[in-house]
Amino acid sequence: MLAPVDRNTFRERSRACQPSGLIPLDLFLHNRRGQFSIDEFVVRAIKHDHSPIFDHLALFVLHLNQSGVGETKLGPATWANEFVRDRLWSNGSWQASALSDESLDRFLLARIDAQEEARMQCRNNYRRLFELCDLLPSSRSTIDSAIEQWLDAALFIVWDRHILETGVHSTTRLLEVIDRDQIHKLVGTERDHILARAHHLVSIYEDIGALDRFESDAAAPSRSAHAYDPILESGEDVVPDRSADEGLHRRIELQRVAWMKQVRDRRKSAVIKLRYNNTCQFCGTRLQASDSQSYSEAVHIKAVDNPHNGPDRMENMLVLCPNHHIQFDHGILCIEKMGSDYTINSRLANDPLHGKAITLRHDIRDEYARHHFDRFR
Repeated sequence: MLAPVDRNTFRERSRACQPSGLIPLDLFLHNRRGQFSIDEFVVRAIKHDHSPIFDHLALFVLHLNQSGVGETKLGPATWANEFVRDRLWSNGSWQASALSDESLDRFLLARIDAQEEARMQCRNNYRRLFELCDLLPSSRSTIDSAIEQWLDAALFIVWDRHILETGVHSTTRLLEVIDRDQIHKLVGTERDHILARAHHLVSIYEDIGALDRFESDAAAPSRSAHAYDPILESGEDVVPDRSADEGLHRRIELQRVAWMKQVRDRRKSAVIKLRYNNTCQFCGTRLQASDSQSYSEAVHIKAVDNPHNGPDRMENMLVLCPNHHIQFDHGILCIEKMGSDYTINSRLANDPLHGKAITLRHDIRDEYARHHFDRFR
């Protein structure tokens, strides 16, 4: 059973070695009233094998630490948040030049009240985290932070720690904190991208119980700690508990599987729409739905219902505006493989879209496109 612990208990139980050359482990954890809290980051550390995704999350939670931000001088543990927001992030991505020795040394000299040796240690340890994530060395001027693999877990961590701090978890407040704390800069992406992902994910976060999802594995299926993994798109098969009532277990399991499928479907749709920045692959329209949000629709090429039974996979999807979604579903518009490109085939006379190559940022399976084309031909 997971439970918060004080600093000394944490160090004793983890047997954490803290040589002076390493970043202390507790800098990555949330400390509330002298106790380390349970959040998505802690659960991933305890219940999952180590992976590159965890390294990215470790770098993120260090960036998330805002203790001391805004002060004239910062301690060695509190400067990374300000650095990434004011220096590392620019024009929608992280800039490799900001991580040069000269750039880091200049910032640390101005912002950290410490001896030169301590400042150099901060610089070297910080750069080492980027190397562990394979973000350095970089041959490009910008750094691709590979957020599609770990962004959902990062947002869960933000919301977990916000609730731990404030006790408030209304949808409005959860979305506000993403913009207020400039999370897009902390993960190295554009503001619209992070806001769109947050608007999709917040309902899932609330559905699984927010912080309550850690209470017990014996909780109701939709609130279990294992009900939704923000890293994985598909869950593993569950081994039935034969000691429980068979009929009851079966009903619970069917309920859980149906709920998991709904969550995975929504996530796939959100991922591909974000990949195209909610821009229609046919006409290039990016429909503005509000001051901060745009709108598009994820469309299955080979229909998933009977009798077509197409798969719910990204290679069977397009991102379209509502108008072209309707025309595609009714066969007014199809796509056809021409050489290495997919082009639009329109049944409308003098349609300017006819013969136009579509924008592709993901792979499409030829068999799904042929099925759709043959269905309406």
